[in-house]
Amino acid sequence: MAIRKLQYSWELFGDNTNGKTSASPAGSHYPPPGVEHSIFTGSFGNIQGQTGLVSEDDFVVLDTVSSTPGISPYGFQTLVNPTTGNTDLIKWNPNMFANIVIDTTNYYQDPQNVWSSGVSGFASPYPRQTYDEPYYELWPPVYVLPDQTLDIRYTLFNDIQLSAENNNWNNIPSSTMLCAVYVTYTLFSGTDGLMARQLMNLGIPVNVGTVENYRRLLLKSKGLETDTFDFYLEAMRNERKRRRKERKQQGVATQNDYEGDL
Repeated sequence: MAIRKLQYSWELFGDNTNGKTSASPAGSHYPPPGVEHSIFTGSFGNIQGQTGLVSEDDFVVLDTVSSTPGISPYGFQTLVNPTTGNTDLIKWNPNMFANIVIDTTNYYQDPQNVWSSGVSGFASPYPRQTYDEPYYELWPPVYVLPDQTLDIRYTLFNDIQLSAENNNWNNIPSSTMLCAVYVTYTLFSGTDGLMARQLMNLGIPVNVGTVENYRRLLLKSKGLETDTFDFYLEAMRNERKRRRKERKQQGVATQNDYEGDL
């Protein structure tokens, strides 16, 4: 059992070209504007290549989702490299939005229940600067339950390759971060995940403090007997069996749910 505060960042850097389609074909390195892309399984940036599936013994509380601020495509900054003589792009405004997707449910929607692009980096910026005043916070936090799949998707509305055609720079160094998404979350695993699920069912906010307090109450009620951890282990096994049976009845069981039947 464990409680961990974790973070995940997705970043897109330059490719040491001028960014034009003639040097970097469309869709090869820079995301096209107006299209959603996943920070986990998308085609751009430092992706990990696997979905954010929450295992059956885990419980995830999503705390923050932030992205690169900046709206106007003319708010870029350049710098002449004294070594190469190139005019390097060192800052660019992507006009970026980030959204949370759990299974097939989009967290941010328009009033007409139509999928929206999410929250802009101007509202929830990353990296944080001293002059940034974020006015949006992910509250209440988002719970991701066992066997659910979490995805964070971003959309750029400025086209860097179209901007490159204006010849304001002739190189986008690989050290220039063009856009980024930053996520912080709390992972409750093992018995802590079971306690988090129970607190949610009771309508109690799930955070580190409430889970630790619930654990203390359980220990106090059981005392410090030698069978305390056996009690926790049996509770986990029973809960796992119940959920496996429930998934089979609902027709959403996976291969792992049937392995014990073979």
